[in-house]
Amino acid sequence: MATRIIRKGISLAVRGLGSNMEGVDREVTLRTAYQNVAQKVFECTTANGRDKQDVELLPVSKLKPATDLEILYKHEGVRHFGENYVQELVGKAAVLPRDVKWHFIGSLQTNKCKQLARIENLYAVETVDSLQKAKKLAEARAKYCPEAEAIRCSIEINTSGEEQKAGLSEEADILEVVEFFLSGDSKHVILHGLMTIGSWDASHGEAEENKDFAKLVEWKKKLDSKYRLDLKLSMGMSADYAQAIKQGSNEIRVGVGIFGARPPRKA
Repeated sequence: MATRIIRKGISLAVRGLGSNMEGVDREVTLRTAYQNVAQKVFECTTANGRDKQDVELLPVSKLKPATDLEILYKHEGVRHFGENYVQELVGKAAVLPRDVKWHFIGSLQTNKCKQLARIENLYAVETVDSLQKAKKLAEARAKYCPEAEAIRCSIEINTSGEEQKAGLSEEADILEVVEFFLSGDSKHVILHGLMTIGSWDASHGEAEENKDFAKLVEWKKKLDSKYRLDLKLSMGMSADYAQAIKQGSNEIRVGVGIFGARPPRKA
């Protein structure tokens, strides 16, 4: 009897050690990956004659647990995180520290604006692609979090012309959304910048210039000149951030390069 109890205790201890070791391994893996990407971003930024403060590295933890973000929060001082799905952002915001600055970078649906706006430490929504969504976001923020910081909004532009991608492409539609933000009708949302996702071919090709990023740069020049703005550019992900930085991106969104391959999304 005593022998069985001892063996059971040893087995439980070994299992507990394995669990702890897995946690340690994950911490080392994540921290190393983040530091490697951050160093490459720094080197690319300075190599292109830009100030290191001009480019923000945004870790995107789509389908990864909140514990992954907690590691970067505690050990690397990361405060800005990107999320693609509203429900996942809501869940993580509920358990992580309140000084995290959340960026929503997924496809924005009109009926999800209310849920997003309720998150007090929602810092940015980078995928505004219609006047209706801009208005809904502003109305919901005013109603549910009137004392919270204004949400920094970026207009998503479809620079690749791919039908399956979200984003505006017509000049009239883009100007309409810009003018709403500049009208002063709501102090709860502010225009911050422009965002795009380049095509797979442009992002993995060998051309000296990514044509999809170049189009976003042209939109920035046009809107900055017309409205006397200084819009920020969010473009570039794990596969193409070096080129994005070279072409003027102020924010790169890196998921797989930091957190590793994602599990399949459950229905």
